[in-house]
Amino acid sequence: MRDRMKDEHYFNTLIQKGKKNIIMFEDAVKKTILEKGELDRGTRNGYSILINSYEKEINLLYSLGENLETIEESYKRLLFYYSKMWDRKYGYIELIKVLSLGVLFKVNRSDIFELEQRLISEKFDDRLVNFLMKEIDSTWEREGVEFEFEVYECLKQILDNDEKIIACEALKEYLQEKWYEIHRECAWYDSHKSSKNVYYGYWSFEAGAIAKILNLDDSSLKDVPYYPYDLVHYKK
Repeated sequence: MRDRMKDEHYFNTLIQKGKKNIIMFEDAVKKTILEKGELDRGTRNGYSILINSYEKEINLLYSLGENLETIEESYKRLLFYYSKMWDRKYGYIELIKVLSLGVLFKVNRSDIFELEQRLISEKFDDRLVNFLMKEIDSTWEREGVEFEFEVYECLKQILDNDEKIIACEALKEYLQEKWYEIHRECAWYDSHKSSKNVYYGYWSFEAGAIAKILNLDDSSLKDVPYYPYDLVHYKK
């Protein structure tokens, strides 16, 4: 297991429950598309539910300690639905998570093309999004240096630092002292304290993506909370 806040039974129970819901909603979406088309409200609602379901599944599987190949398949499904639905109404933190996982799984440009076109269409020009997209697609042209939302502005000193040792130390500080608190407004904040089984694991996939892109020696981060060390080294 990668997460010790809950036991194996806890994560397995939620994973199995989630898989049943995914099967049910994917079948319902397929039926709705055949009857009413892809633009039908029911189809779009189904996509939104599946995005949420696959996001949870990825966190749960990673927390449990599932092999990364299996998690990668769940990510591909998440990206498929997310690419069909994204616009500015979707959360910024969620977008960063999807793109960060894309970096860590070394997603093909063809797989992220639809999402890329939506970002271009919405004229989304954010420092961290550009940083991640440039790694996925070397032809990405947006070069804005400002953050559209302040939540990740504290990462600027890392993205701007050419000294890898200093950047790694700053990333460690981010994980240990800032990451959890800057997500205070997220629905999952303090979910490990809830009695309603809504904890899916706390993971800073953006920290892993940054370390991978900057080619940092992250050995000092291996046991730092929230850092997805093995995922960073999954694909070279």
